[in-house]
Amino acid sequence: MRQSTTRRTQTWTHRERVIDSQLHPDQIRVQPDPFAPLAGARREHLGRVVTQIQAKGRLPRVCLYALSVRGQEPQHSFRAAEAYAVRQSWQVVTRQSYTDRQGLAEPALRPGWRFVRQQIRAGYADGVVTVTPSVISSRVDEVRQEIDWFGQHFGFIALVVPEMTRAQV
Repeated sequence: MRQSTTRRTQTWTHRERVIDSQLHPDQIRVQPDPFAPLAGARREHLGRVVTQIQAKGRLPRVCLYALSVRGQEPQHSFRAAEAYAVRQSWQVVTRQSYTDRQGLAEPALRPGWRFVRQQIRAGYADGVVTVTPSVISSRVDEVRQEIDWFGQHFGFIALVVPEMTRAQV
């Protein structure tokens, strides 16, 4: 049942690409970065929040977030995120670096990410800086939910490696 619904919602261009790929399997096809469509919404939230904070005469306050791989503290990720925040003239909230183990459940269920959200909700931080959107989640829909959550709570997500640059690498 689900497949038939999906098939009906596909556009004619998608169907044409599928047929073309079947007729020409040797042809190289480039897949777009799945996070790229989220870039505009994320940057819009970021720009709006930063502009409003600066209009009040203060610097945006950010916390840092990274994933731990095999129990290692992600020092390189934290240094990159902090350097990015400093270049933007943002204030890095002291001792507000949060980590979760890679591979954990959706972002809202991770303890470190929940602490980030608490900092935003309580007004102790205005945003979070992380290296790439895949640190938040490998699933586009979950990243979209987080961008929307931050937008609703007057917060922002900043990325050291933005979506479009990531797609070009």
